[in-house]
Amino acid sequence: MLGYIRTHRLMTDRELADLKVRLARFARREGYALGTVFVERNDRAPAAFQALMAAVQQQDVTAVVVPTMHHFSVLGSPACMKQRLEHCTGARVLIAGRAP
Repeated sequence: MLGYIRTHRLMTDRELADLKVRLARFARREGYALGTVFVERNDRAPAAFQALMAAVQQQDVTAVVVPTMHHFSVLGSPACMKQRLEHCTGARVLIAGRAP
């Protein structure tokens, strides 16, 4: 499983670290090993999303976890971005706050 987080302008390093811990706990609880967490910076979007897509395809990844669907919003409609990732890669997108 890989992770994806979108930062916001006022996000602290501690908040980012806490989100990564949340994703790791979710992954363990659901029986996955969490690999790279791709971090999208607003001023560089969609660089991290594109890197995530490539990594999922190259590494035979079956799932991607995000803290909430809102993390896709910098790229467009969160539902559309989730659909795009799932359709193009075959990986499931899971929300850390919900059971799969």
